[in-house]
Amino acid sequence: MPTNCFSMNCLIVEDDRVSAKLIENYIGKTNFLKHLHTCYDAIDAANYLRKNKVDLIFLDVELPEMSGLDLAETLPKETQVIFISAQANYAVKAFEIAVTDYIQKPISYKRFLDSIQKAKKVEETQNVMESKDHIFVKTGQHLLKISIDDIRWIEAMSDYVMIFTKDKKHLVLSSLKSIEEKLPLNKFLRSHRSYIVNVDKIVSIDDSAIVIDEKTIPLGKTYKSKFLQSIRTI
Repeated sequence: MPTNCFSMNCLIVEDDRVSAKLIENYIGKTNFLKHLHTCYDAIDAANYLRKNKVDLIFLDVELPEMSGLDLAETLPKETQVIFISAQANYAVKAFEIAVTDYIQKPISYKRFLDSIQKAKKVEETQNVMESKDHIFVKTGQHLLKISIDDIRWIEAMSDYVMIFTKDKKHLVLSSLKSIEEKLPLNKFLRSHRSYIVNVDKIVSIDDSAIVIDEKTIPLGKTYKSKFLQSIRTI
């Protein structure tokens, strides 16, 4: 999986330095996470956040002077929070704030990964926003507007999809299913478990392949019947 095309920028807010180091270590083992900074109290974190964009915060609940719960209530909606606490009794309040997850100490790497997968799915849904004639996709730290009509085909690549237009290609952290749900059904069809094609751009179709521009795209057996039936009704 490419590691230089997308990352979630992470901030740790934890007054226990041993726990903070453990989370830093876990972030370092996870290739789509980027550790930006560690703060040891909420006030320092609030000051840091005024000047820096963060995608995900690992936030202790019990902090000096200002609690993690209070800090979370001041954050933008798009900033994800994973609460960390030695106590379970804050969980209800935490989820009322609509945080991504709540981890109780001690933190295992398995539990950390489970939580990160939740954050990743949330990020996926935020990466693509639909419109009538275009979509916005998140490439790196930028939202790129792509005309629906310019899309030739879309190819799944592990945890990413590659969107091909006439002259360019764009790598986006998303599932193929998530992208498919944003596209008009009368214009885009799944031809294979790894491909979605723009029907208007098809040059030819044979028994096992589709040609768009000069690209040969597989027509999978599982999708063939439905694909051809849909073509005839369009």
